[in-house]
Amino acid sequence: MSAGEAAAPPFAPWVEAGGIVATAGIVALEPGTLRPVCDDVEGQARWVLTELDELLADAEAEGAPLRLLRVECFLSDRAWFAAWNAAFADHFGPSAPARTTLVSELVLDGLLIEVQALAARDAGARPAATD
Repeated sequence: MSAGEAAAPPFAPWVEAGGIVATAGIVALEPGTLRPVCDDVEGQARWVLTELDELLADAEAEGAPLRLLRVECFLSDRAWFAAWNAAFADHFGPSAPARTTLVSELVLDGLLIEVQALAARDAGARPAATD
């Protein structure tokens, strides 16, 4: 579907229930045109991760601090996996949350990546021990 055929429906960028914050899908689109902000996966990955930080900061302003639990990523092509890994590692470093990555056709032409996330207000959330 092209941007000209799509209209952005109204939806909440994030919702909270029981101390869990769930974000809507985050894509690198210019809001007024519904066109991708750039045409490379590295740029789109940086954009969605920055937008994720901003959404979580907005949610955090509504209550106690948040801990990011999981990021789910949808790539339009498995060829983008290495670039996604690099962007994820650069963004989160050693304190990265759990992650799922899937390959799926995305709704608008030109979109290469979409992310959504879960965060919790529970300060007791801890990463699993690794060997």
